Amino acid sequence: MINFRYHLVSLTAVFLALTVGLILGTAALNGPAIEAMQSNGQALRDSNDQLRAEIKELEEQLGDDQAFAAEIAPSYLAERLTDKSILVIALPGVETEAVDSAIEMLGYAGATVAGRMAVLDEFFDPANGDKLVDLVDTTTPATVQTPVTYDGVAAMSYVLAAVATGTTEGEPVEIVEGDITKVTTSLNELSMLTVETDPSGVADGVLILTGPGSTDSDAEDRNTGMVAFTNAFAADAPTVYAATTSTGDGNPIDTIRADEAETVATVDHVSTTQGQIAAVIALADFVNDGTVDHLGIGEGASGLLPDAA
Repeated sequence: MINFRYHLVSLTAVFLALTVGLILGTAALNGPAIEAMQSNGQALRDSNDQLRAEIKELEEQLGDDQAFAAEIAPSYLAERLTDKSILVIALPGVETEAVDSAIEMLGYAGATVAGRMAVLDEFFDPANGDKLVDLVDTTTPATVQTPVTYDGVAAMSYVLAAVATGTTEGEPVEIVEGDITKVTTSLNELSMLTVETDPSGVADGVLILTGPGSTDSDAEDRNTGMVAFTNAFAADAPTVYAATTSTGDGNPIDTIRADEAETVATVDHVSTTQGQIAAVIALADFVNDGTVDHLGIGEGASGLLPDAA
């Protein structure tokens, strides 16, 4: 007779069989599974080691390329900017080392540095627009007529460009040393500008060195300000905007290449020796014969150098 004990024994037998099956199945699969995992892990380690070796090799090649570029720079750049006065301006994001190297390249080309300044983040902060408007009212020389605008960055850039280059929109303007000092000192007191070499008030060309542009919450306004700043100087003298890269959303160099391609020359790899050479070549082409180059490796560049275009 089938009773409760029979059912209990039957169910116990079924569960015991399942347990034994699971144990045996797991034991049978564990070996191949573990071996497969170990094999995949080793393959990933081998792939990573290979990638590291390739990266190291590429870094060594890049180092060799930069060393070669540095070696040929003096002869390659010789006499391209002889007796030309070049104003050098650093914007946020560029390393001092890159600025120093670019100035060295200008020396190889025979140029004289007509001032070296660094424009700081505070200059492009939208919150400081009113301060710049007020500064325009108190520092603009009597010989300079500023455009009617409520854009503090654009207005102050116009004044700074005028006193630093001695021109407004390409026309000579009378500037005295006190005019320059008044503008630069006022900006310095607001932590917007530092001056390493005082502008002479005369410039045959302008070299603007910068990073990738801003990426913070005010990035759009800041990057627009950098473009306006560049345009103010480009209206007065041949200007090269040399950035460390053209990557990143809203990068000012992309805007310049799209909208100001005929009035501002660009270079997008100025953090490298080759890029610093390209910046001087682009400036020489612009100053000497009006050719506007766009050099580098990013979108909109015609080549690393004009000869390679």
